[in-house]
Amino acid sequence: MSRPRFPDRSSTRRSPAARPTDDELLDAARAVFAERGYAQATMGLIAERADSTKPTLYAHFGDKAALFRATVTREVAAVRTWVLTAYETASTSPLQERVRLAVMAMFSYAGAHPAGFRMLFDSAVDEMSDERRALADTVTTHVVDRIREHLLAHGRTPGPGADLLAAMMVGLVGRAAMHVSHSPGVDPIAAGELATGFVMAALRNLDPALLDRVDAGQRVT
Repeated sequence: MSRPRFPDRSSTRRSPAARPTDDELLDAARAVFAERGYAQATMGLIAERADSTKPTLYAHFGDKAALFRATVTREVAAVRTWVLTAYETASTSPLQERVRLAVMAMFSYAGAHPAGFRMLFDSAVDEMSDERRALADTVTTHVVDRIREHLLAHGRTPGPGADLLAAMMVGLVGRAAMHVSHSPGVDPIAAGELATGFVMAALRNLDPALLDRVDAGQRVT
């Protein structure tokens, strides 16, 4: 599939008196990185998208790697605020509602901010992996806590299997939300509700014997 082409705005640059803000430059960088990936994005394309110039980008952020890091930092902060707000909203709700709101936080963000979501989670570039890993850890920790609550409510002592289940569910929800960010015809709310039902069905139908084997560190023979 061919990449989208940007129009040549070289003759319609904004005047020096109307210089773009850092946020406007980062918005343009986010769009280009999401559409083209890190390798195919160029400072020239980003400058065109921002209706600006390459010297302005270099003056504000340095080289492409530095601009990418700055864009990631802003997007990570936005996602973290979004999901933590959802978690706090659900803090006193029943378990199923807390699971639903946690899942919906990812889908609603992917639907509302598809470019930012794709740039963070669909990028092959390892730049800023620590920040992205920390964000994933925040989500995973929340899911682990919900799984531990579920197991305790059913008379089980949580073990290593709870962390494994959380990793499975975060991976599933993350990839499904990524699909939504690439699919404008898919309603993110409906997709999030479907994913919530999937996660809750998985929790309700856990095979205790398999969970016990993971917790006991037993190998398949």
